[in-house]
Order: sequence, then structure tokens, then C-alpha cells
Amino acid sequence: MYTPSETVLQKYADVLVNFALRRGNGVKKDDVVFVYIPECAKPLYLPLQKAILQAGAHPIFEYQADGVSKYFFEHASDDQITFYPKYLLHGKVKQMTHVISIIAEADKHELRDIDPRKLAARTQSRKLYVQKRRQKENEGKMSRTLGLYGTPVVAAEANMSIEEYRDEIIKACYLDHDNPVATWQKTNHDTDIIKKKLDDLEIQSVYVT
Repeated sequence: MYTPSETVLQKYADVLVNFALRRGNGVKKDDVVFVYIPECAKPLYLPLQKAILQAGAHPIFEYQADGVSKYFFEHASDDQITFYPKYLLHGKVKQMTHVISIIAEADKHELRDIDPRKLAARTQSRKLYVQKRRQKENEGKMSRTLGLYGTPVVAAEANMSIEEYRDEIIKACYLDHDNPVATWQKTNHDTDIIKKKLDDLEIQSVYVT
């Protein structure tokens, strides 16, 4: 199966670690970076670890094996589904400086046959954790970002080959540039200039036909 080159994967990791966090400024020494990454995105694991370590930060990975979610919801009791590991989750919020979540799916329809009430109960049980994370982020004490890692099943949903799908990610993230982080920084700078010009117009309303 087609896998992006080590160079491309390292560039992607550099973008996620050194640009996408802290509003374009990236991580700094002694930051604590939590990384959620599923098994189907394993090729990105080591590049992310390398980028975080080179930045002088502390990586903490949460590695999710493919196919375990369905089994959990099929066999877990109601109490197990809604169990809230308070000390673990609150400790994570207290310690984390940044969060990188890699979006990748080995089976896009894995939970199709699961009772939606079980999924909702699980989400509801994590509500306080999400609130605490958002509060810390709103206070400017934490940043987070998402990274998309293309898999065959997702590419098929888009009627594309895995090569075509991953090439779209490469182009969208400037991973075909010599220095993607520098390109992103310039894009961010140019966007800020345009935003300021639009704000200075003091537009009261817009009519679109």
C-alpha cells in the first residue's frame, strides 16, 4: 500500500508541531504535548515523536488500536460505558499544554450497527472533561490542532485512490514545498493583512446575489 515518504511525513509532523499549535508559533521547550493517534496512522507516530522531542517538549501518546471501539460498545455494560476516570482525565487537562489529534479511520462504518444511545451516553459522560479542556484553551493556557491522515477506506468514500487522496493532503498542507512551516507562516501573515483591510472597511452589511 502506498505510504508517503519519510520526508513528507516528517514535514507533516513539523507543520503540526511547529506551526499548527500556539496560534502559529508552535511548541516550546518543556511544553507537554498529548497526541491521539489511531493504529491506521502509525507511519506518522515516529515523525511526530521526533518533532516534539526536537522542540524540547514532552510527548505523551495515546495509541488507539483499530477495531476495538466496536467490541467495547457491543460488550460493555452501561456502567462501563459511562465510567468517568476523573483523576486520569482531570490530570491530563492539568498537565497538557497542547493536543494533537490525528484523524484516521480503518473502518469508516465500524460503529454503524451500535445503538446510538450508547454512543450518546459515552459522549455525555465525557462532558466535564471537554468543558475543562475548552476552559483551559479559552484562557490561552492550551492549544490544539487536528491532522488528517488518509486511509484507503476514506479515499474510497471520496471515490479516489489512496495515492490521489494523500496527494491532496500533501498539496493542501504545503508538504510539497521545501519548507512547509515557512510557507504556512507567510500564508498566515498574508491572511492577517487581508483580515485587517476588511476590518478597516467597517462593513455594516453585505448583499450577495
